[in-house]
Order: sequence, then structure tokens, then C-alpha cells
Amino acid sequence: GLSNPFRGLLKLGSLERRGAMGIWKEFSCELSPLELRLFLDHEDRICVESYSLLRCESLALTHSDGRFELVFLGKKLYLRAPSRDEAEDWLDRIREALQKCRPQLEEEEWETLEYSEDSGEGQPIQNDSTALLQYSDVPGNSFDWTAAHEPELDAIKEAVLYVDVDKTWVPFIFSLSLETLKCFKVRNNDKILSNSYGIETIQDILPDTSLGGPAFFKVITSKAVLKLQAENAEEAASWRELVRGVLMSYLEGAEEALTLGGSLDGHSQVILKNIVKENGFLLQYLVAIPMEKGLDSQSFICAGCSRQIGFSFAKPKLCAFSGLYYCDSCHRDDETVIPSRLIHNWDLTKRGVCRQALKFLTQIRNQPLINLKLVNESLYDHVERMGRIRRSREQLKLLGDYLIMCRSGALKELSKRLDHRHYLLECPHKYSVADLRQIADGAFETFLQSLLQFASHHVYNCDLCTQRGFICQICNSSDIIFPFEFDTTTR
Repeated sequence: GLSNPFRGLLKLGSLERRGAMGIWKEFSCELSPLELRLFLDHEDRICVESYSLLRCESLALTHSDGRFELVFLGKKLYLRAPSRDEAEDWLDRIREALQKCRPQLEEEEWETLEYSEDSGEGQPIQNDSTALLQYSDVPGNSFDWTAAHEPELDAIKEAVLYVDVDKTWVPFIFSLSLETLKCFKVRNNDKILSNSYGIETIQDILPDTSLGGPAFFKVITSKAVLKLQAENAEEAASWRELVRGVLMSYLEGAEEALTLGGSLDGHSQVILKNIVKENGFLLQYLVAIPMEKGLDSQSFICAGCSRQIGFSFAKPKLCAFSGLYYCDSCHRDDETVIPSRLIHNWDLTKRGVCRQALKFLTQIRNQPLINLKLVNESLYDHVERMGRIRRSREQLKLLGDYLIMCRSGALKELSKRLDHRHYLLECPHKYSVADLRQIADGAFETFLQSLLQFASHHVYNCDLCTQRGFICQICNSSDIIFPFEFDTTTR
């Protein structure tokens, strides 16, 4: 009659996860029958990551101190439990969940289908196999897998794959590069681009034996699900491995762009995770001035909707944020200041951007993703206003150290005045796009001065904070000095 505190969970507890920089961070973890969830360890319980057990490829104990790893479609998750016994218990529970949610087919359960030699259509003998009958318009053993065309210059792999189009298998030439998965039709011995899927739009690639065997697989994109057939099982596995590799390379690049912001709070992490899914490839242009590559590099295809653009088609429009070309539906001539040009050249000119970039900039405008010390520290020296901002930010951080330790409740009042910009107390070099715009407009400096006045007034008049002041170690004057008094004190 007691309520179940685990709510159907197989296991919960604390684990440390190793990040991209090799730093271990503690998370609250829950293992449900279908997924592993990681929460930031505080009252709000914000789920920052979840991993479907259906995507789990392998798991293993890697060290006697409790370290173990899980592999999800090529992405390794490095975890550490408090002890080896605890790590083994986690692995046992995950194996138990895997066996229940993903039962493995035994070898004898596979059914071998025979084709009659005298049947022109190549119909399978077993007529009760409906999954195969609906795809039997073109028999697998009569497909033409030859591709007598020069591969694309940027192609990692190019080959013929058959696509399910209204229950009929139609041949296309697929070309995979580091940026796109292109699909070509062959007409009059010419390759004609039929569709193009940016790597950032690919969500998953999975085997799909329900279509007829191990040579079948599907690619899940944000726009469509492609049901594909390769020449054999080895070719299908090769495609899956390469697409996953390119996808992982892209995601790692997006993660590197995110590390420019340093450590982010849980809310920011959730926002960025959603942005990466939708427009993650745009992160690379946030702090790097884009290079215009030309229409031919996009195969005369709109970077937003895959519509054909060029001099004989729709007029191409250049996006000043990404350097890519778009059609007039995806680029409505909206203008904004380009963050990368502001960071590197203090260029405040408004330029035309596509709707996708404008939406992206709106989504991230308040997120502290730009660490100016890493991106372009020389801006402090070349722009006088930025030099003053740096000095004020350093003072505010030192003042924040006092208010954080004070028990008077002054920190709560300062937090209200910060207006959700708590990163101002953590690192003097973190900026959001909104901060940079306000600095250019002159409003940010006034905002900082009001914060400094409030915080310093508290420190000078608080009995607790003044006791944390210092006496000069050289002249031993009785005057109390503080590290944030840059005009009179050297640290």
C-alpha cells in the first residue's frame, strides 16, 4: 500500500560526466525502461540531456575507480560512479533495460525468401510476407547499381541507392560530403540534383530490416524520412557508418562553438540544445566573419529550402551573417548588425540576413556565448569604450565576490538589478549579442555604473563586508582597502 518513490524507474543516483574539456561534472541520473536522463543537481531539476536506450550500441566498465562508458550511435558518454560496485550496478540495470526494450532476434527466426527462376517479375514464393510484397515492384536482384558518372568533388562517398517512392523503389545517386547529403536523378546521361539535405538537418540513420533485410536502412531528417536500399548489407553498413561519422564531426564542431560561452546555466543549456537541433550550423558564424563561397559551391540550390536559384531561376540573395545564398522566400531583406563584424572590426553597419539567421540571432541574443578574451581580446585596446567596459566588469566581479559571501541578503537585491545576467558576476569577458549592441548604443555602460554604485555602497556600509577588507602590507596604514578600488589600490 506504499507509494513507489521510483515512479517506475530502474535506478537513480548521482554520476559524474566527463565534458569536452576533460572536466568531470556531477549530474543526477535517472534510468527509465527506455532512456537515461541527466539532470542538473538542484531544485528545478532541469533535464539537460536524455539518451534513448534504443540507440545504445555498447557499454563497458573502463576503470576500477568506477568509470564506465556508453556508446550511442557513435557518440561516447563517459561516466563515473562513486565506486566500482556502483558502476557495475548501473551497467547491470542498463543491460536489463536493453534486453527488455530491444530484444535481439535469434538466428533461427530469420526467414530465407526464395525467388522463382521462371518468374519474370521475381515475386517471392512466400506470399504471406506482406512487408516484402509491397516493395516487390522491382526485384532486388535485378537492380542496376552502376554509377557511370564522375563523383562530386567534395564527395566522401557516392553510389546508387534505391529510394522508396510511393511503394516503388526508384534509383538515385547519393553523394555525401562534410556539409550535405545530395540526391541526384539521372536523365539523358546527366546528373540532375533532385534534393539536398544539410548535415545539420539529419537527426538519425538506422537499419530497417522490416523493409526486407539487412541491406535496407532509413535516414531521418527534419524534413522527411528517406527509406533506402543499398546493394548489400556491407554497403548499407558503410553508408550508416559514414553518415554517423560526418554527423558526429558536425556536432563536435557545434559543441566547440558552444564552449566559447564557457559554463552555462541549465536554462541556457536547454535553449542551446534546441537551437543546435534546428540551426546549429549557424553557430560557427557567430564569432567568425563568413567567407562568400559562391553559388556553385551550393550547386545553385537555396541554403534554406533546396529551391533552385541562379540567373535562369529565382534571384539569389546573399546572407551577410552566413555568407550563403538564399531564394527570395527565405531571404526577405531583413537587416541587422552582424555580431562577428562587431567583434572583430567594431563594424555597426546593418546588413541583409536571411530569415533563418534572423530567427537564430533572436533566439541566442541574450545568451552569453561570446568570450571576448578567446575571440578577440585586442578589441579592448582598439575601442576606448570597450576598455572602460572591461575595467567596470572586473570591478563588478570582485564586488560580487563580497556580496556572495555576505549574509545580509544584498545578493538577492543585486540579482534583481542584474536582470537575468548573472554571468556578469562570473567572468568579465562573457558577452551576449544583446550586450554588444547595448555597448555600441551607450546603454550598457550606464547599466554597469548603476550596479557598481549599488554594490560598492553596500560593501562600504556593511559591518560584515568591511571586516573582509585589507590593510596595506607595505605602509600598514589604518585605512581599509578593497581589491575593487582600482584608482587607489594595486593588487
